[in-house]
Amino acid sequence: MKRSTGFTLLEVLVALAVLAIAMGAIINAATQSVVSTAYLRDQTLASWVALNKINALLLDPKPWPEEGSLQGNADLANRTWHWKVHFMKTDDPGLRQAEITVHSTDTAPILSELTAFKAKPPEKLPAGNQTDDSPNAREQSPESPLPRNAPRKNPSRMTPR
Repeated sequence: MKRSTGFTLLEVLVALAVLAIAMGAIINAATQSVVSTAYLRDQTLASWVALNKINALLLDPKPWPEEGSLQGNADLANRTWHWKVHFMKTDDPGLRQAEITVHSTDTAPILSELTAFKAKPPEKLPAGNQTDDSPNAREQSPESPLPRNAPRKNPSRMTPR
């Protein structure tokens, strides 16, 4: 009798089962990588939205309210992001706290959260007290081209060349 060379049906089925299990694991890992990358992209964009809003609030000359909240939308990367800012008092009466949260939709989980602080503007000085009595103001006059710590020559000791 002649012996045939090749794989038996059982060997081929076992090889296909091993290949199917390995391909399933590879596809699962690739899917997890894509999901993680999309989530990290969303977190990065949401943190940029939060930073943009906090910087806009910090640059606004008006003082923050003692308590309350604001909410709105921001467009970034062809998407609309929803933000909400909560203003709170702090232990220091001259300081306010703002916490901003950013979501991709109204019902989505928080993607970015940021806290910032802003001091109340100083009280206005009466009209007669507009002078600057700080040590830096006395050391260097506005006309002086030299830095404050530069050595100064006495004009009476200067000799012509």
